[in-house]
Amino acid sequence: MMSKKLPASTLILLLGLAAHASSAAALDSAAPHVFYVDPSRVDLVHILAPPPAPDSPAGKADLQAVIDTQHARTAEQAAGAQADGQLSVFRFADVMGSGFKPANLPFTAVFFERIASDDMQAIRGAKAYFNRPRPFVADAAEVKPIVHELANASYPSGLATFAYADAIILAYMVPEKAAAIFDRAGLFAHNRVVAGVHYPSDVEAGRICGSAIDNVLIHDAHFMADFARARSELRRALGLN
Repeated sequence: MMSKKLPASTLILLLGLAAHASSAAALDSAAPHVFYVDPSRVDLVHILAPPPAPDSPAGKADLQAVIDTQHARTAEQAAGAQADGQLSVFRFADVMGSGFKPANLPFTAVFFERIASDDMQAIRGAKAYFNRPRPFVADAAEVKPIVHELANASYPSGLATFAYADAIILAYMVPEKAAAIFDRAGLFAHNRVVAGVHYPSDVEAGRICGSAIDNVLIHDAHFMADFARARSELRRALGLN
């Protein structure tokens, strides 16, 4: 019997889910090795306000924002949200320029992978402490994610933390592009709401987490030595003095 060919749109969706699942696995099971910042140095539990209670007006508005975003999202926005499921600094390539690619930036790529690993470890304690169910768990009838359904808690958003932490470091390296970098981080983070896996307040908490983590990083001598090396490599690749 001849097998049926899947429609192109279905294939694209399946590939997007597979790529996101790979990044999600990295987010959930990153190696416990600490590169620059021990999680104990970033007390996010006491920095973050608790998420709104589900039955509070703020909690209901938070969930409704996810539902409204889902109803309004276009096919293009959905594709962007799926693509931004990758835990990769190279998602910023659209604002960094054509030289911003792994082949040109071997040390920089490793440097940002180390930051990502530390980010994920730093937020684990806060996720476990607040233990907020994700939107698709809180309202399975209304919220239909378009990416892999992560099993860990919703607050704070790991990918929003990652996006803002990377944006701060990239803007520090290339201040000429700071405005575009932070705009891209905002889209990167908001795409978690578009994807149906985070509330807006999760994303805002991720922005705070990324800032808090980076504040510790930039006061660490080991980090700053690697930062200087990555900054030089990146500016050369972008053709900047």
